[in-house]
Amino acid sequence: MQLHILDVGVVIVYFISLISIGYYIMKQAQTGKENESFLAADRNMGLIRTTGSAAATDLGGGFSIAMGGLGFSIGISGSWLIGVSALSACLAAFLLAPKLHRWSVKVKGITTGDLFETRFDKKTGMIAALLIGLAWWTFVGGQVIAGAKLVAGTIGLDVTTTIIIAGVIILLYTSMGGLKAVITLDVYQLVILTVGVVCILVPMGLSKVGGFGALMDQLAANPETAGLTKWGAVDWKTAIGWFLSIFPVWFISIATFQRVIAAKDEKTAKWGIFLTGIPIEWPIFAIGMTLVGLLAHVLVPGLSDPELATPTMIVTILPVGLSGLVVAAYMAAVLSTADSCLMGSVAIFTNDIYRKLINPKASDKQLMFVNRLAVLVLGAFAIGLAYRIPKVIDLVMYAYTFGAAGLFFPMLGLLFWRGATAAGAFWSILLGGGSAIVWSVMGKPYGFDGSYIGWAVSFAALVLVSNMTKHSPEEQVDLFFEGPENA
Repeated sequence: MQLHILDVGVVIVYFISLISIGYYIMKQAQTGKENESFLAADRNMGLIRTTGSAAATDLGGGFSIAMGGLGFSIGISGSWLIGVSALSACLAAFLLAPKLHRWSVKVKGITTGDLFETRFDKKTGMIAALLIGLAWWTFVGGQVIAGAKLVAGTIGLDVTTTIIIAGVIILLYTSMGGLKAVITLDVYQLVILTVGVVCILVPMGLSKVGGFGALMDQLAANPETAGLTKWGAVDWKTAIGWFLSIFPVWFISIATFQRVIAAKDEKTAKWGIFLTGIPIEWPIFAIGMTLVGLLAHVLVPGLSDPELATPTMIVTILPVGLSGLVVAAYMAAVLSTADSCLMGSVAIFTNDIYRKLINPKASDKQLMFVNRLAVLVLGAFAIGLAYRIPKVIDLVMYAYTFGAAGLFFPMLGLLFWRGATAAGAFWSILLGGGSAIVWSVMGKPYGFDGSYIGWAVSFAALVLVSNMTKHSPEEQVDLFFEGPENA
């Protein structure tokens, strides 16, 4: 299952183009404003870049590659997974984006730590920054390794070599251009993904089976695959579980946060996130990616592993030249998530740790040196750790559980509840995240995920402690609730 040499050449050209674009963006940065460009993309991203980057990052390796396997396993109803993400994006567009963008314009905030510090206090801002930074840092290595395994399986290189190549590429263009390069390249990567999957792989697959109707008929005629054709095969409990898992992430995601603050105005921020959900995630990619798995049942039968559906389809049904483009498309999806997670972690290290704790008087030149060094060190460490010591990464992933469970309700309180206090937010984060970890370590008693327990504790702590305490002198409540538009 390997690509033709011409297809390998296409993949190489794609990798070279990423580095070239990163270098070009680095050279365009204005002297004295490099840090603002590196961490906030000059705060002037238009609708295309805001939408394309948000979509590419969210689709990523988790959705774009795994959805083929999900389509193979449970059929067309698997598309509702991305449908749930699309709904969550639309809600975040109207509930989160406007307030977050207004805050960023007023105080020139860069990170989640800045946001929590502004609304509550420095202690709460620091714990929020550390948790969210560590949580998203854990994804960097996993994303690169997932993409490298796909490429290694199709171009004939061993996994280790491919991981090194992919890692070097992402570290190079991210260290050169920062968030502006990441956002610009995300759009480029989304175009590659759209062309590769939606415009080439799926249409060619459908043409080989006689069209969508013929595909459904073939699957429905076989009792073993008939269930794959039913849109309602996923029960409501599963759908609700998907929503409870995905919706909170949109409110605490570094990727969402950075796209909103980088948008040139509030309208762009809001509609950029909305268009990510509809029509990009649903229906275009939700159905397109799921169809890859469905087509595999007919065109490459006998697969023992659903996760092999996508790479097998690529090398089996596509002609020379196009296979390389589609492999590049899936690699683009993986890199678009990995670079965003890395940039978020770097922003928190430079802004919340180095600038606030180590060197408050740092010049723009010093901050840029730390930015680029952090990209290289944090990125290489994340990839190496995930590859060499996977059990350590399993432990570090508890940070994600802690952050997801502990930060969601404090974020809602920050944005929508004037009565939320610094003490309430601080203990909500600690108790909510801590209880999620304890529950997970206990083996998830009664079948409840640790995050659900953490949310319940976090909500209760936020409400109870906030009602028992007063606003601290550091809090800037009016900044978030002044005027009728913020009521």
